[in-house]
Amino acid sequence: MDKLDIASGSENIVITMEEGTPIDKLNDFQYVCCNIPSAETDTRAFEEQIQGCTCEGVSCDITKSTSCECMRFGPTYDSDGKLLSPGQSDSKSVFLECNSSCKCLQSCANRVVQNGIRHRLQLFYDQDKGFGVRTQDSIKCGEFVCEYTGEILTEFEATRRARDQSRKGINFIFVLREHVTSGIVTTFIDPSSSGNIGRFINHSCEPNMCIRPVRVHNLVPRVCFFVNRDIKAGEELAYSYGSCDGYQSAENDGKPTVCLCGSKKCSGYLPCDRFVLS
Repeated sequence: MDKLDIASGSENIVITMEEGTPIDKLNDFQYVCCNIPSAETDTRAFEEQIQGCTCEGVSCDITKSTSCECMRFGPTYDSDGKLLSPGQSDSKSVFLECNSSCKCLQSCANRVVQNGIRHRLQLFYDQDKGFGVRTQDSIKCGEFVCEYTGEILTEFEATRRARDQSRKGINFIFVLREHVTSGIVTTFIDPSSSGNIGRFINHSCEPNMCIRPVRVHNLVPRVCFFVNRDIKAGEELAYSYGSCDGYQSAENDGKPTVCLCGSKKCSGYLPCDRFVLS
């Protein structure tokens, strides 16, 4: 196994590559652990700090979540830091973690995503599907895996890039739509040149991961992957490109892209969000 760390030490653990993986295909890729604004993006959402809680003690009590400011929309995790109801669709629209303004300690059970990757992940290459990601550890249902990071784009820039990328036969732009009381909040994430290991995770029509948008220190949502069942070491990680109202444009010259997930429930084609191509 090649021990080269594609994250260059920026993650908690080394993210390896399977021997024989074409490293030259990563020459134009920069690894970033968190979302970054593009040159056109308003940075105020990155700068606005979310109010922290005043809970005393090591960890906030999820059994008394109504008294914790960070759980005002309900708890996100159980006492072990596992996502609540990972096998079900979203039960709420806002997922908040305790943040740098909170009085609880870093070991609080409501601090999960901000603590980074905890399981050993490996990048590999498949001649048919291209890059993929597998876990080298067993992962329990509800545990956090990683984020999908990249440049946060404006709608105009997302549309321009999506058209350009689609002409090249690929498109990594993730469109996250969150339904809130005031309407729909849309976030565009492009990891094509700057992103993390999440960029390489494939689609499956029968995924072993779900997506939740989690906010930590500021208002910029983090697209986060959690396993929706127990996973064994060596399994490929996958999610549905249609989860959580997030879709990746998957068109090539106006033609749908054939899905190669191989699951019994395969729909035949990858989900396609025509919003950024219209």
